[in-house]
Amino acid sequence: MKWNYKIAAITVYFFCVGSVGAQDIDQANLCVTKSWKAADNSTLCKVGQKVAFLPNSFGNEQLPVMFAALNCDLKYGIALTNGGATCIFKPVEKVIE
Repeated sequence: MKWNYKIAAITVYFFCVGSVGAQDIDQANLCVTKSWKAADNSTLCKVGQKVAFLPNSFGNEQLPVMFAALNCDLKYGIALTNGGATCIFKPVEKVIE
């Protein structure tokens, strides 16, 4: 019986610690960018901040997908359209081709 309580306590601890990351999201501010490149946006936006990608040109449907892949924290939802995207900002550290 004591073993089951220890397992339950450890499980609850890790569940609570894992959910702390959601508190780091900045819901009060929005970073607006026209660049799909993570290097450009790293100096403009803060990790955990809401970010909106609103490019100057419309029609290249790959740009919002590239923006999401390079700039979004994929643990959270992404709003993606033909002309832009919004998500929680977390730029990639390394691109492997």
